[in-house]
Amino acid sequence: MNFKNYYHESPSAQTARILKSYNNSDHKIAVWNAFVDSELPGLTDDDFSIIPRMLPASYLPILEKTAKDITEFALRLMTLPEAEVKAIVPEGPIRDFLINELEVLKYRPKRLTGSFRFDMAITGEPTPNNPPKLLEINEIGFDGLARSTYFQKTLLDLMPDLKKRVIALDTAAAEIRNMRRLGNDIARVQYDCYNWDELYLQYTAEKMGSKLHFVSPGQYQCKKDKAFPLMNYDHFTFPKGHVQVGKKFKPDSLNMSFAFTLADYKKHKDLYQKIVTSKTPQYGPFLSGLVATKTILIMLNDQGLRKKILGSSERLKDAILPAFTLEGNHEEVQHHPHKYVLKHTDGFGGYQVFMNDEMLKNLKKITPKKRHEWVIQQKTFLNTLDVNGILSRKKNVIGDLGVFVHYDWEDGKFKHFEVGGLMCRATNKGLKVNVSSGGLQVAVMLDRSC
Repeated sequence: MNFKNYYHESPSAQTARILKSYNNSDHKIAVWNAFVDSELPGLTDDDFSIIPRMLPASYLPILEKTAKDITEFALRLMTLPEAEVKAIVPEGPIRDFLINELEVLKYRPKRLTGSFRFDMAITGEPTPNNPPKLLEINEIGFDGLARSTYFQKTLLDLMPDLKKRVIALDTAAAEIRNMRRLGNDIARVQYDCYNWDELYLQYTAEKMGSKLHFVSPGQYQCKKDKAFPLMNYDHFTFPKGHVQVGKKFKPDSLNMSFAFTLADYKKHKDLYQKIVTSKTPQYGPFLSGLVATKTILIMLNDQGLRKKILGSSERLKDAILPAFTLEGNHEEVQHHPHKYVLKHTDGFGGYQVFMNDEMLKNLKKITPKKRHEWVIQQKTFLNTLDVNGILSRKKNVIGDLGVFVHYDWEDGKFKHFEVGGLMCRATNKGLKVNVSSGGLQVAVMLDRSC
């Protein structure tokens, strides 16, 4: 890729010297061996940089403020009167199913506890006056929580002279601490498997004195697989309105582990309806699906709505990229494709996100009746950084910033809020940084010296 007009991030001089001393084949072998010795299945399947992305510690306050404002907007929006939510949140396949079929607004819990991953872009020098720009919000089933913690720990164990210079946020511990606000016994609903990220999250829970159970509901009818010995395949029942797994286990809370397509919701609608109406709290409720659609970008871009929900249209004005619906704007996008990104409101994982020639090609396939399901967001220049992957070579790449937030909200205010971790995905192969699109994973640390 041609990185003209992109800002390139560089660590402080002393930190750069330390990183340079490790940016070699010996360190790459050491990282690889540590991954293999961990016995975490699939850990070496995806590329990972042997040197971290360094951000100034002075950048953390503006990052936290931005993330908290976005979270507050989302939670306040979800807890508005039902008629207002229906009027404000644009129609879309999953939005309509959640409201009309699962009735998530009718059965809203008074307390909302869970986590988000905000995919963001730092554009320009990461200074206290330059907040990151929001690209999208992820809720149920997002990846990276324990992955972030493990990657950082591995690098710092192998780079001891970097330890005293950095702040490394422990995302997995922050997630378990927040889960424990609902109780120590958590049922994590899997489909038919679990990955190494989830195994490490379970290990973190055990280390902290909590229990994270992997459960595939009997309603899914998944066959037992010896490759996943920690999975429980038990039927869900709802005695006296509480979730019961199998014959005895009554979890303190329920956590869904995978992202839902509309087809997923429809396939087990009866089960999800009972979960929504049950007295057992969900950690990361289905309700949050209303703000994880890409149309949230349009709502956040609305100054009047920011004033109504946050009390001021000035809040978040520098962190939100212009965004609007494709409906009524088709010609503008067609004539200036280089300026925009096309996103389906219910897309996730980098799928149904299009730019440049790919966007023009897909615009032709979208019928006028479906244009309201597509969001247009202004394109931005993600900062570049230097990486060196275990499965690749030294290179200059663009990278996003995954910001993990953990919330507990009741009576219109936070009982708890925390930015628990950071993660980066990066590539030099295209404008989408997803690992599934050829990107790699990069640990993010904060340099205490700047």
